[in-house]
Amino acid sequence: MKHLAVTALLSTMLVSYAGAETRTYGSIDLTGLARASWDLNPLGESNAMVCNVNGPDGFLTIRARPNSNSKANRRLKRLAIVVVDTRERVGKWVKVVTANRTHSPNGRPQQFKNLHVTGWAHSNYLCDFLD
Repeated sequence: MKHLAVTALLSTMLVSYAGAETRTYGSIDLTGLARASWDLNPLGESNAMVCNVNGPDGFLTIRARPNSNSKANRRLKRLAIVVVDTRERVGKWVKVVTANRTHSPNGRPQQFKNLHVTGWAHSNYLCDFLD
């Protein structure tokens, strides 16, 4: 019975992280979904990077409220840095405090650009990163 519980736990963990983008763009390494590390760090503001936007639209929509039908406040392309407040989460949605860009969507360094935005982001599109 103990073996079944461990197997079920491992299966759940693998399924929940299966969609995480782990890829290198220039000097940026995406290392998996950011929400996996939030509970390991003090709650509060944390940096995450836009990822998993490989579909037809190619961007993450920051919403006014934590749901897909809410008004779009801004659209961010891959590798935008999003500052989130991990104390404010609703399901898989997390509060966005602001955003900025230091690299182009393909990983080329660029001048710092503030991307003024607040709202909510779905955490399936936010990865931890190394630069």
